[in-house]
Amino acid sequence: MQPSASVTSGTPPPHRERIWSDFDGQQALAEARTLTDFGPRPSGSEANKKLRQHLVARLTRLGWQTSEQRLTEKAPDGREIEFCNIIARFSRYPASAQRVLLGAHFDTPPTQEFQDPGASDGGANTAVLMEVARTLTLDPQLAGSVELFFLDGHSPFQELTLDDGLFGSRFSAQMIRIDHRAGEFRAAILLNNIGGASLDYPPNSDPGLANALKKAAAAIGVKLKPANRSLLADHLPFAQAGIPSIALLDADFPFLNTADDTVDHLDADSLAKTGKLILYFIVAEATTQ
Repeated sequence: MQPSASVTSGTPPPHRERIWSDFDGQQALAEARTLTDFGPRPSGSEANKKLRQHLVARLTRLGWQTSEQRLTEKAPDGREIEFCNIIARFSRYPASAQRVLLGAHFDTPPTQEFQDPGASDGGANTAVLMEVARTLTLDPQLAGSVELFFLDGHSPFQELTLDDGLFGSRFSAQMIRIDHRAGEFRAAILLNNIGGASLDYPPNSDPGLANALKKAAAAIGVKLKPANRSLLADHLPFAQAGIPSIALLDADFPFLNTADDTVDHLDADSLAKTGKLILYFIVAEATTQ
């Protein structure tokens, strides 16, 4: 029997053929349900903390090494709100010199006159990222070409502006700039609200990255189109840090930011298309290194 390939033997493990086909939309939907069952998850809440613990525990079981990024901001009412991002790298294969940054926010808006379940926006996007993490374990070398960013503080205290909201992505991007790490990332793909009828990207995404993703989408029969408007989303701080960045979302999801953003409005096939597209793109990027 031939010894298995390993890091210590110096022989890279074999690549998984057509790994994008291993992404399971039903598993992603089940994970979205699990995340949504934590209830509304505003930053600083107990539900937000429990969800983070769930993410870390599952990532660790899958072989991803996690670290935290914590920051504190003062809310308009004077309360100090702590945000906590989770960063993950695959622990069973050395990280590539240049990686693809994959990110999704897991928080939901602060409690308002209604409670936002955040199934598409905070649930489905995070669930797809978790299923991508699981799928990548089938190809350790490919997993080493990715860094995962689970972001807190997407939602604003009052109204989304350049200064209110995107707290987690702005802080992560700031740390990348401070540490002079922008050159480590070939691209940044940020998942916003997904799981609905369409898959879009805002026009204020990086044009070259958008074209590369459209080619990947066409290759596997996924429809990816530009949204009809630019959007203030988590890809922008990373773009400002010098990383080609794009957001993926359903720009016209009718239940976004409402009490009806529930799991029963998510589609497993839609989640699968998003996950498969990301994995196909990662494979394509890895072959050009």
